[in-house]
Amino acid sequence: MFSKYFVPSFRSPLHRLAATSFPPFPQIVFLKSLWLCTSIDSSTGYPVAENTCPISDFFLNECGLCQSEISAILKKRPSLIRTRSTSTAQQVVQFLRDSGFTDDRVRKLITRNPSIIALNADPHLKSKIEWMKTWGLTVQHIVMVFSRAPRLICCSIEKLLSPNIQYLQNLFGSAADVSRVFKWAPQILVSSNMPQVLEKKMKHLATFGLLEDEIKELFRRHPIILNVSMVKVQKNMEFFMHTAGLPAKFVLSYPYFVSCYSLECRIKPRHKVLSAVSAMQPSKRPPSLIKALYLSDRRFLEEHVYASPHATELLELYSAKPALL
Repeated sequence: MFSKYFVPSFRSPLHRLAATSFPPFPQIVFLKSLWLCTSIDSSTGYPVAENTCPISDFFLNECGLCQSEISAILKKRPSLIRTRSTSTAQQVVQFLRDSGFTDDRVRKLITRNPSIIALNADPHLKSKIEWMKTWGLTVQHIVMVFSRAPRLICCSIEKLLSPNIQYLQNLFGSAADVSRVFKWAPQILVSSNMPQVLEKKMKHLATFGLLEDEIKELFRRHPIILNVSMVKVQKNMEFFMHTAGLPAKFVLSYPYFVSCYSLECRIKPRHKVLSAVSAMQPSKRPPSLIKALYLSDRRFLEEHVYASPHATELLELYSAKPALL
C-alpha cells in the first residue's frame, strides 16, 4: 500500500538535478474505489481521476447532465458521492416529470438545488404541490415557482412557508394577492426573516414620500419588487427624481423602471441620448424618456440615433449595448 503522497526521502544534489530535468511525480490521493477509478492521460502519462459513483451515472444517463454540471453538483453537495442507491433520486425525477416538469426544467432544478433528489417524493413533494394548489396555483404555475425558487422545494410548510404566507395575507388581505406573490416573487417566501425584510422595504419606500397604502398597492400590482434590493431601488429612484425630474409617485405607474431596468446599461445611456437630442434640436418637443425605456435596443437606435443627422455623436454617447452598435 502506497502512502498518501509520494515524497522523496532525501534532498541530494542528484535529486535536485532530476527535479530540474523531469516533471515532478504527481501527488496521488487514494480514495475508495467505489467512487473513483483512474486512467492514464496519454498526453502527460499521469493518472486521471474519473467519477464513477452511482449518482453521477444517474445524473449523466437518466437526467442528461453534462460532466461539468455533475462536477459542480458534487462540489456543491459532496455527500452525494456516498450515495449507493439511486432509487430515491429516480422516484423524485419521475414524480417531477409526471407532475408536468420537462426534462430541461428537471435538470435546472437539480443543478440549482441538488438536495431535491434526496427527498421522499410521495409524502414530501406531493404534499408540497397539493398545498400550493390550495393557493390557486396550477401545475404550470408550480413548475414556474420551483424553477424560480428551487429552495422552496425543501422548505418546511409548517415552520417557514405557512407563517410567511399568513403574514402576506394579513398585509394584503387577499388570497389572490398572495397567489401573485407566489407566482412572481417566490424567492421572498423562503426567507427566514421575510416580515422584517418587507417592513424595512416599506419604510425605505416611505422616505420617498409614498404613503403606506400606495406601497402596499405597489407590492400587490408588482410583486417582483419584493425581490429587488433596496440599493437598486435607491439608485434608480434617485436618478429618476433628481436627474430625470420625475415625481416619486411615477413608480406606482412604472414599477419596472425601478425593479427590472438596469440603471447603468439601459436608463442612463438612453437618458444621455435623449438629452443630447433635445440640446441639438431645441425647437422640437423633447422625446419622452418613459416611452424610450420601453423600446428594445434596436428600436431605440433606429428611432432616436440612426434617424438623427447627428447619429455619429449620439452613437458615442450610447453605450448600453455596444454589441448592437
